[in-house]
Amino acid sequence: DETGRRRSGKDEEPGYMEKLLMGKEDTMRRTEYSPNNHFMYWVDRRNREEKKKAAKMLRERKNNGEDVHGGFGRGNQEEMKEAMHEQEKLNKLRHLLEDAQEYLSDHKDDDEAKGEVAKLQHKVKKAKEKKKQEQMESWQPPTENLRMTYLDWLEHANVTDDKLGPDNPHWYFRLIGCGAMGDHTEDGSCDKGSSEWLFDELTFFQPREEEERPFYLIEPKQQKGIHCRFGMKGVIAENHFDLSRNAITLLGGQRRYILAHPNQCNNMNLLPRGHPSARHSAVDWSNPDLENFPTFDQAHVNEVVMQPGDVLYLPTNWFHYIISLELNMQCNTRSGGEKIYREEINDCGF
Repeated sequence: DETGRRRSGKDEEPGYMEKLLMGKEDTMRRTEYSPNNHFMYWVDRRNREEKKKAAKMLRERKNNGEDVHGGFGRGNQEEMKEAMHEQEKLNKLRHLLEDAQEYLSDHKDDDEAKGEVAKLQHKVKKAKEKKKQEQMESWQPPTENLRMTYLDWLEHANVTDDKLGPDNPHWYFRLIGCGAMGDHTEDGSCDKGSSEWLFDELTFFQPREEEERPFYLIEPKQQKGIHCRFGMKGVIAENHFDLSRNAITLLGGQRRYILAHPNQCNNMNLLPRGHPSARHSAVDWSNPDLENFPTFDQAHVNEVVMQPGDVLYLPTNWFHYIISLELNMQCNTRSGGEKIYREEINDCGF
């Protein structure tokens, strides 16, 4: 049942979530570590050799007693701005190239059009090289992915306020119920230490159809698993938008959500398409640099503080910035996306 308890004869047995919180299971699960409180998702585009080199460097630093992670969280705002401008130049060239190629497809004998396409292809190639150089000079992975048990995470996360703050380490613990996140993932193969029991515990997120469809899933067949995130006080999930609708429930603690309509896209000063943390704001919301990002103070937002038992529906392409006000537990599930607000998002280069 939804309380997470299982009955064996006359005795009640604790459910999986209760066992986890009681420290009665020792599965190593995904944990993200950041040297500060700015948590930002990113796509690892490094090749195998670059990943191995970075991992070796981290091991050496750990062995020498240094910080366990070399990421910067937000980074130098001036450098970030330059990297964004290089990506913006590349995006403009790509659009020009697409238009030129479309024209050429209808005028195959136009030698001038052929020359224009060739010239733009060369410019795009050079812009990619320049963007990669600028991007990698001003960016490092903001978090390190680790594996640990819930109790190990709790020891790191449940600390007094004097050990918190923007420049102190923060830890994020995750449970993932794979479900049908992709082809043949029902066995939990999407993640090592997968928590498929989340579908038994959180029955309102089960992807049932027709009359049994849960209120929170719009398109059950497009569900991408159940994701639970345990955040320590002070963790910030940087402002970003997602391409799918999202149902978010808070099981414990409090989280502050600052939300914005997609029509605020240009005021968000997003890291551009192609950046490892694309779709995220380049602005440090805790200390905004209005000289480099002057439109940020024109942004219109609203906010809500989620309490245990609350469920928040987040539409496709809506911006959200999250602050953990205390130790908390949140679970969410996605169920497809809608082609809405595309004009606003496209206007930002996406």
